[in-house]
Amino acid sequence: MEVLAIIPARGGSKGVLRKNIRLLNGKPLIYYQIKNALESKYINNIVVTSDDEDILDYASNFDVYLRERPPELAKDDITLDPVIYDAVNYIEHNLMKKYDIVITLQPTSPLMRPETLDKSIKYLIDKNLDTLIPAVDATHLYWKEENGKIVPDFKERLNRQYLSKKYIETGAFLITKREFVKENSRFGKRIDVFVINEIEGVDIDTPLDWLIAETLMKRLTILFIVNGNEKIGMGHVYRTITLADKFIGHNILFLTWNSDEKALKLIKNHNYKVIITSKGDLLDRVSNIKPDIVINDVLDTEVEHIKRLKELGSFVVNFEDLGEGADEAHLVFNALYEKTNPKPTHKFGYEYECLNEKFYLYPPIKFKEYPETLFLCFGGVDQNNLTCRVLNIVPDLIKETTIRNIIVVIGPGYKYRGEINKVIASLDKHNIKIELYQNVSNMPKLMRKTDIAITSNGRTIYELTSMRIPTISVAQNDRETLHLFARYHSGIKYLGIACTASDKDILDAIKEIANNHNLRKKMYLSQIKASKVIRRSIERVINETMAAYCRWKNENDQDW
Repeated sequence: MEVLAIIPARGGSKGVLRKNIRLLNGKPLIYYQIKNALESKYINNIVVTSDDEDILDYASNFDVYLRERPPELAKDDITLDPVIYDAVNYIEHNLMKKYDIVITLQPTSPLMRPETLDKSIKYLIDKNLDTLIPAVDATHLYWKEENGKIVPDFKERLNRQYLSKKYIETGAFLITKREFVKENSRFGKRIDVFVINEIEGVDIDTPLDWLIAETLMKRLTILFIVNGNEKIGMGHVYRTITLADKFIGHNILFLTWNSDEKALKLIKNHNYKVIITSKGDLLDRVSNIKPDIVINDVLDTEVEHIKRLKELGSFVVNFEDLGEGADEAHLVFNALYEKTNPKPTHKFGYEYECLNEKFYLYPPIKFKEYPETLFLCFGGVDQNNLTCRVLNIVPDLIKETTIRNIIVVIGPGYKYRGEINKVIASLDKHNIKIELYQNVSNMPKLMRKTDIAITSNGRTIYELTSMRIPTISVAQNDRETLHLFARYHSGIKYLGIACTASDKDILDAIKEIANNHNLRKKMYLSQIKASKVIRRSIERVINETMAAYCRWKNENDQDW
């Protein structure tokens, strides 16, 4: 079966000047349909018909035939039918062959994929159709003009999924049997519609259409590799979800090999697809997905693993990676732990904290003359049970400060629930209100009630800073001691590691901040300055990631 594709491309255009030869995402608009035709497994020959010398010169770089359009077919009021008819006759005469199927491919649909084109050709052949046109689902509540009035074009108002289907024709292609290609028509009697998705159906007629098409062409496949479970906590999962939400519009996928049901449910509840694999099969999965960007949030990585990811053609971004693989990644973000003399591709510090979007829904606290509420949160596990240590000093605390409310947040991995219940029960006789929360989904809502906080030396430090809360920090382990922000930022009082910070140290720190108005005000003002930076930090992460990716892509793109 002989199949001919014809790409009509005038030099002039009304909506977008010289549209067909104008660069869309770095390529002339006509390039995309030429590419589709060349990659089709059904199309035998391709003709580009144009009245424009630049278009014909450009098309001559490809394995296509050129038809310089006669002047009478280059006028504004000429439809496509005579143009296609002319091109078919021209090529059949010159090649001395007849075609069975003729396909019109309009350059104004650059987002259509060759796979879709081939499926549509096969559909016409299998169904023995005369003509096939593409359409997209346009089911909506429509109104129409009737006798000078605007009236409903529906019988009753229903949700979209319950309405009768309606489709709108797009210009991506028109496939017809050769016998129906005439000077004034390309339609036979057996006509059907081939439904394509709305992205492939984008048709460029206006500058806004152009903007939409170019934006969609820059849409990336971004793969997040992350694990979450009771042992390692959910912090990495929460961060990747926060990042994924900022990449809205791109094709987002999650890949995991060591996550429990809670982590999987958390990701799925945000409407992201999760692919479960084994660590040994991870690279094969990545190879099949072919992501533009791989974002690793799995702590330390190995050199060979990152090299393999890069060899698969992906731009590799790592978070909180202190392993040897970090130096191989294209970009590394680490808001918590810094290295001396880092590479230019390593971005450290609180300027790169990925604050959960819920924090943007709540304004920071206002300074109070007398603090009333203390906030406790020591991470998802609290391995040293600092929570109970602080609660045990409450009787002394309420004697010497104005603190009368304590908000306690424990994580999913907290293993001392029996002990904490006993401690809280023992405090009933004291004039103090204690609120205990676990697995909190809205942390800023609780922090908003707070005047002073005490926490471990992890990510919660940044969250409290974003809410401008004077804070005391105790490191849970050696790794947390590397978090320099808490050590040197004047809005935080750092007490060192848990094994060396005594209960008296903790009590004295709370008393000092609660009772020393000037100190607490100084800490609050320091938090204001840092809060402004942290609340803009995720935009910085996204912007620097995309800028670095674009530079890398441009350097490695060898296609002329």
